[in-house]
Amino acid sequence: MIEMLAQIDGTSKGRPFVAGIVLWDDIVIEAAPILKFMAKGKWTRQQVRSFVGQKRWKISVVHQLERERPAWWRKPVPTKSPT
Repeated sequence: MIEMLAQIDGTSKGRPFVAGIVLWDDIVIEAAPILKFMAKGKWTRQQVRSFVGQKRWKISVVHQLERERPAWWRKPVPTKSPT
């Protein structure tokens, strides 16, 4: 399984922010409070990239590693992103 930490830089309500998300096998499993909807909706990497692009934010991979899949982890079915 690939675990990735990504950083998103953007502006929300006129204020700049920097926030992080954690993806397992290209599914968001954890997110900073301002991006919690991505984790709750189990967004895919592609959904995140599309949304970040629409908002004109920037995203970058901070760290990536390959690790064993936890016994309890099942890849969830992603939900639709709000447009």
